[in-house]
Amino acid sequence: MNFPLFQKRIDQDVVLALRWKLPESLEVDLQGAEEGGFVVSVKTLPGCFTQAENEKELFEMVNNAVLTYLQIPKEYQPYMPSFFPKNEELRKAMQAQKGVLTLERA
Repeated sequence: MNFPLFQKRIDQDVVLALRWKLPESLEVDLQGAEEGGFVVSVKTLPGCFTQAENEKELFEMVNNAVLTYLQIPKEYQPYMPSFFPKNEELRKAMQAQKGVLTLERA
């Protein structure tokens, strides 16, 4: 059931302003965790850290951490771009269980 009266209106000007807060790329430091999975430090945003159990979860968690760090309201998050690495960089880092990756804004 859809209740249009209770849905927040998305302001396009706010979407554009929030997008300007996001960098064009991120540099992240990927480390394998002792208990398994990964720990990620977003070097571009001091104090921004996250962890993930696997490769699939890794980029979801990094993008979520970045949006939280930059205080992007939840209702605007679906309208924000995501960050992903180049495939070759990712393959090397995953094999080594560590490395610095550059994530490009999509």
